[in-house]
Formats: sequence, structure tokens, C-alpha cells
Amino acid sequence: MNSRTARITADDEDAAQLKFGKEFQDAQALLIAEVKVLLDANDEKRRTEGDDDASASASIASSEFVSDSIKRKTVEYCEKFSRFTDKQTIKEIRQLFPSDKFHQFEAAQLANLGCETVDEAKTLIPRQDLAKREDELDDNQLQDILDQMSNLRKFQASMSMGGLY
Repeated sequence: MNSRTARITADDEDAAQLKFGKEFQDAQALLIAEVKVLLDANDEKRRTEGDDDASASASIASSEFVSDSIKRKTVEYCEKFSRFTDKQTIKEIRQLFPSDKFHQFEAAQLANLGCETVDEAKTLIPRQDLAKREDELDDNQLQDILDQMSNLRKFQASMSMGGLY
């Protein structure tokens, strides 16, 4: 990559300004938990359709091995870092972030990082004007959302352990 290409890319892409490359203009920012759900659904689809095509060539088998290896590592990452495992909880997390107050990237980052305080969220989430949109979302409202997210995670954990204590 030459310096002109690097400069154009640096100017066109800046997560802090919510400017993403053209490949991501129509893409949905996902929670880690949503990636896991999609991978699991893909596995289920492959199992039900039957993946035993005898006419598959060696090159396809080789590329599937690479894909399976990458997929396995991705699933391991999702299992390790996903804060939410229940599909209903994931839906509720998504509903916590109104689209008129949060860019989808911000919502995904807040959920994936598991911020517990407003200061932590403002420090970790790169959008510079997250701290400046006081007319739309004050610190108390953001803290309420973070608290609700934390409560959903705790509730999910208690349910996976056999119910409330």
C-alpha cells in the first residue's frame, strides 16, 4: 500500500467518528453473542441438510478444513468473551439501545465490552461525541441502560444455574 492509499484509508475510516469503510456501509454491527447464535444456526443447517456430498473435490475439502478451523476458533472466542448466551436476553439487550440515540456500532461495543459505569463507557467507546450528546442522553440515562444490561446478565446467569436464589 502506498502512502496515498494509506492516507485515503485513514481519512475515510475512523470508528471514533463512526466512519467505516465502504465494505461496512450496509453491515450490521453484531454483539459477540449474536455471532455465536449465527454460527450455531449455520451448524444446525449443515447438519439437517447433510454435508456428505461424495463428489466434493479435494480442494473444496481442503478449503472447508481451513474454514472449519477458523470457525472453530471463532466459536471458541465467542464462548469465551460473549456476555450473553440466551437468545431472549440478546433481544432484550438490543432493545436497550434506541437507534435514535445510539449508533449500532456504539450499542454493540457497549454490550460487548460490558461497561458498568458512564465514565468507563465514555473512555472505551471511541465515538467522541458520546460524551457530548447531553441533549439526547444524559449520564443518568446512560447509567440506567448500563445497569439494566448488567441486571440482564446477572438474571441470565442465575437462570442458567437453576433459577433465582
